[in-house]
Amino acid sequence: MMLEQVANFVQSWKSDNQLKEDLKLYVKQNLKRSEILDYMIRDFKSYAWSLSTLDRRMRHFEIYYVDSHVTKSDIEKAVDKELLGPGCLLGYRAMHRKVRCTYNLKVPRHLVYKVMQDLDPNGLAHRNVQHKKKRDKHPFVSDGPFWVVSLDGHDKLCGYQNYTFPLGIYGCMDTFSRKIMFLFVTQSNSSPLVIGKKYLEFLCETLLLPVHLRLDRGTETGKMASIHSYLIQHIGYYTDATDSILYGPSNTNKMERWWRDLHERFEKFFKVQLQSLLVEKKYNRESPADRSLLFYVYGPIITRECSIFVDSWNSHRIRAQKAEIQLPCGVPNHMFSFPEKYGASKKGLSLTEDDLKDVAGMSGVLECPDYWPTNDFVKKCKNILSHPEDIESCDASSAYLFLRERFQELPDVH
Repeated sequence: MMLEQVANFVQSWKSDNQLKEDLKLYVKQNLKRSEILDYMIRDFKSYAWSLSTLDRRMRHFEIYYVDSHVTKSDIEKAVDKELLGPGCLLGYRAMHRKVRCTYNLKVPRHLVYKVMQDLDPNGLAHRNVQHKKKRDKHPFVSDGPFWVVSLDGHDKLCGYQNYTFPLGIYGCMDTFSRKIMFLFVTQSNSSPLVIGKKYLEFLCETLLLPVHLRLDRGTETGKMASIHSYLIQHIGYYTDATDSILYGPSNTNKMERWWRDLHERFEKFFKVQLQSLLVEKKYNRESPADRSLLFYVYGPIITRECSIFVDSWNSHRIRAQKAEIQLPCGVPNHMFSFPEKYGASKKGLSLTEDDLKDVAGMSGVLECPDYWPTNDFVKKCKNILSHPEDIESCDASSAYLFLRERFQELPDVH
């Protein structure tokens, strides 16, 4: 009887497809075995776990950190494709993560470096950190996940006076783990209703309220700050709910430093395309139709690239900081999920659906307007270009010009 139970137990994990897929994902993200073990203990409690058990099960599923069947030409194809798009702005460490996570090529970092030396030697030399001037960092402390989250907008793609192109970005970072909690592309990241609605959606998804928000004093943060203060007061965490809002200039916001990485590693690629459209007078910033057509094409493409960049960031390893930076080093996803491994604890405050329904009605953010001119406008665009999110980044400007030309030719849809 005992032998039969053991046999059934062994058979159960061997046929567990979810276990196999999760192991593949964590190895693809290049997590350490001890970090993978934390996820296994949390997510697969019915199985016994240890490092040796993890190794044995990975061998059974034939999951390895390095795939010896990957050839140099496979790496060259992946890197060459990336160099045609925003990947041309990546350093070899970021390129290695993208090759592993996006192309599923499990290769050592030094091979990616050698391929980049062959394909893009000038770019590799230009991005060498030894040639960049570093600024002194200032002391920063966070007690755990959701103790403080930083939120900020980014306007580098918007161009002159933050108006030329309708491509604003807004993001949220947990300051303890440095995990990006959400990032979205919008036609206007200065609208309080847009930002407030996205923050409310984030709370509905997590059902956890950060203890503090780190914001600048822009008008776009008003609704979001009101939602947060209302919930803090309802929970009763602070006597004065405004104590949970930490205001300060953007250049001391944790998101501000992250924007530089975003800009350097893929936004510059799109800025060249956008500026070319403007200079060649193929885009009129004062035309509502041109602005909407541009967002219809570029919005989904940049959203996709942002998602890839965020996934790469959240699974990369943050190296040890200077002594005065009192934050842990590790993988953001792992630090956020297992703060106790880094001498901290989760700080988020639990929310109920009733709490969120109340604040949604009070704030009015669900009445956020649609920025498309009409529903017929979107239908007409879809008839011409049905899936803009599938367009390659290097073809974005051509797709916009094609849509713009055909849009003027087709009759209105009713």
